[in-house]
Amino acid sequence: MKKALIIFGSKSDGKVYDEIASQLKKLKVDFDLRVSSAHKTPKDVDKTLQNDYSVVIAGAGLAAHLPGVVASKVLRPVIGVPCGGNYHGLDALLSIAQMPPGIPVLAVGVNKGKVAAENCEKMMKKYESVTIIGDKNNDAVKKSVEILKRFGVAYGFSDKLNKNAVNIEFTYFDEPVEKKNELVIYCPLLDKKDDSAEAALNFLKHTNHGLWVGINNGTNAAVAAVEILNFDNEFEEELIRYHEELGKKVLEANK
Repeated sequence: MKKALIIFGSKSDGKVYDEIASQLKKLKVDFDLRVSSAHKTPKDVDKTLQNDYSVVIAGAGLAAHLPGVVASKVLRPVIGVPCGGNYHGLDALLSIAQMPPGIPVLAVGVNKGKVAAENCEKMMKKYESVTIIGDKNNDAVKKSVEILKRFGVAYGFSDKLNKNAVNIEFTYFDEPVEKKNELVIYCPLLDKKDDSAEAALNFLKHTNHGLWVGINNGTNAAVAAVEILNFDNEFEEELIRYHEELGKKVLEANK
């Protein structure tokens, strides 16, 4: 039976993770709940992740490293929940969403536990393809296609969401993004001329719903989609190789 893990960094985040647990119960999703810190109890985090979970919902505030640490250790989709604190939770949101290419965390908005639970339930369904909504000539879109081709994932372009697929939607912040019922990974696009600290406030405003990767990070949108498609371990070996290649590139800097 497929099971989810809820893991949060502090008891002070209880209001958020209790909402997630309550919602998963309503949706009849089996789960474990664990409070464990990436900084203070790293061995316990490692031990917890040895169990087989289909989806991990990880949350933290401030530096919010826990979701990213979890994503570096598992081959399953990780939903990251930023908890409010300083800067209205903007620091935690950016820490969770702005992951390096290849190690995705799917961020929800600040304290949006219900959104995390709803998307977790959607991920408990088996999908076999990806639908891309975006300009084929955009660099972020091209990178997502490269990843999907590398993993041999069936994909197609459309101007409409597909309820039977994992959807990747590339979007600008020119206007509000409408809430959708389908499983959607949003990849926000930002022109270089608009890349400023102030632009982060638009990110904060637009994450009221949905799952988000970092700015222009088509790579992470696609890798996250592959992790969702890895429902029955179809992509397990290739994901392991991919992670190994990422690590090898880092270590080559020491030669």
